[in-house]
Amino acid sequence: MSDGYAIQLEEVSFRYEGEAGHALRGLSFAVLQGEWVAVIGRSGSGKSTLCQLLNGYLPRSGGGNREGTLKVGGLDPLHASIAEMANTCGLVFQDPDAQLVQGIVEDEVAFGPENLCLAPSVIMERISDALQAVSLTELRDERITALSGGQKQRTAISAILALAPPILVLDAATSSLDPPAQQQLVQLCAALHQQGRTLLTSSGRFDDQARHASRVIVLDEGTVRFDGPPEVLLRDHHAELTALGLLPQPGRMPAAIGWQPSGEPPLLNMRGLSFTYPGGHKALQEVNGTLSAGQWTVLTGDNGSGKTTLSRLLMGLLPVPKGALFLVGKELARYDASDLSSKIGYVFQQPEHQFVASTVWEECTYDIRASLASRENTDIPPEWKSKVEELLKLAGLSHKKEASPYSLGGGEKRLLSVITQFLLDKSIYVLDEPSAGMDYIGMEILTGLCQLQLSKGAAILMITHDPHYFLPYADQHWELDRGILKKHNSFHEK
Repeated sequence: MSDGYAIQLEEVSFRYEGEAGHALRGLSFAVLQGEWVAVIGRSGSGKSTLCQLLNGYLPRSGGGNREGTLKVGGLDPLHASIAEMANTCGLVFQDPDAQLVQGIVEDEVAFGPENLCLAPSVIMERISDALQAVSLTELRDERITALSGGQKQRTAISAILALAPPILVLDAATSSLDPPAQQQLVQLCAALHQQGRTLLTSSGRFDDQARHASRVIVLDEGTVRFDGPPEVLLRDHHAELTALGLLPQPGRMPAAIGWQPSGEPPLLNMRGLSFTYPGGHKALQEVNGTLSAGQWTVLTGDNGSGKTTLSRLLMGLLPVPKGALFLVGKELARYDASDLSSKIGYVFQQPEHQFVASTVWEECTYDIRASLASRENTDIPPEWKSKVEELLKLAGLSHKKEASPYSLGGGEKRLLSVITQFLLDKSIYVLDEPSAGMDYIGMEILTGLCQLQLSKGAAILMITHDPHYFLPYADQHWELDRGILKKHNSFHEK
C-alpha cells in the first residue's frame, strides 16, 4: 500500500450515465492502513457511489464516468483485475440480494475462497470462522431463499469475511439487521479494527458504527462537509448534523392524524394463524390479532422471528390455512390476486425489487395507468397528475421526476416505493422495513406520509427495526418471538 495509506482519493468525481449532475464532486481524502472511517450522510449524498467505486463495481459494472485519481491498496479499482480487488477490498452491498449468487448459505460463503483457488482445508476453516463471526453456523445448510432479510445480510457479510481482504467496505450493512445483530456487527468491526484491518462503513445516521469509528466523514450532496473524530463532530457540529438529518430532532411528539375509529369490524382478522414450511420449520404459531381502520401497528422481532412469513401470507404469496385469515370479513384465501392487490398495498424490504419503470415519474404513474387500462406513457387525467405531484413533493422527490429509480439514494428509493403504493388508496398497507438505513429527515417524511393514509381510514402494519422512532405514533405494538405473537402497550395506551 502506498505511503501507509489504504485508500487515497484526489479530486474524484462521478456521474451516472444519463444523469446531468454528479453523484460525487471533487472528493479528496485518504484513509490510513488500519483506520476505521465511517462515512455518513443523507440519502443521495453519494455514500453508496463512493463504496462501489472503492472495489471497482463502479464504473466497470454499473456504468458511469469517474474522474480524478483513486487508489485502493495501491491499485486503481477501475483497471485492476477482479481477483486483485477481491484480495484487496471486500464490499458488502446495502442490498444483500445484489451479491448473493449461490443457493445454500455454506456454498455462498465458500464461493469466494474457492474462486481464489485456496486449499480445501483453508476454505473450510474460513467458512467456519466467517459463519461463526455473524452467528450463522446453525443456518449453514439453509437455502438462501428461505432466509429473512437480516439473515441474508449476515450471509453477505460472512461471504466477504471469508475472503479475508485487508480492506473491508460495508455499505449500510446494518440497515436490514435487528438491534442485537447490529450491535454484534459493531463489535465485529471493532475486533477487525483491532486486528489491523482497514474499515470503511457507511450509514444514513450518526449511529453506533460512526460513534465507534476512529474518524467520521460527512458527505453532503457529493462533497465532504465534515471530517474528524466522532466525539469532535458531535461536540462542535451537533446542530449542523441534526439539520442534515444525521441526528434525531429533540422533543419529537406525535401529531394527531384526524381519524376516529367508527366501531366497524376490523379490516383484517387473524384467528389462530399458524404456518409451517416444508421441512418442519414452524414460522408462526397460533397468531391472533386485528387491524382496524385508521390504526397504525408496529411489528418488531429479531431476524427470522416470522415477520416476513406473516407479510407473505397477507399478500397471498404463501398458502393461507383455512379459517385463519379474514380480510374485510371474507377469508383471504378466497380473494384472487387482483382483488387482493387492490385492498392490500405492500412495500418491499428492498425497493429495487418492485421497480418496473425507467424514470421516477413513470414509476409513480405505472399502477395508475394499469388501473385505467393504459400502460402507455401518455398523459394521465389532471386529478391523478396532481396527486402524483403532491406525493412527490411530500417525499422530497419533485426534482427527481426524470431520474432513474435505480440511481436514487437508498432512502429516496424507499420513499419512492412507499408513495407508489400510497397513490392508489387501499384498505391496508404492509410496510416491510421502510426506514432501513434512512436518515432522520427521511423518517420524518415517512411518518407524515403514513399519517396521511391513516387519516383516510387505512390501516398500516409497519415491520421495523426502528421501534424507538415509530412507537410514539403507533396504536399497537406487536412483537414476534420465534413465531409467537406478543402484544405490548402502545404509546397512546400508556
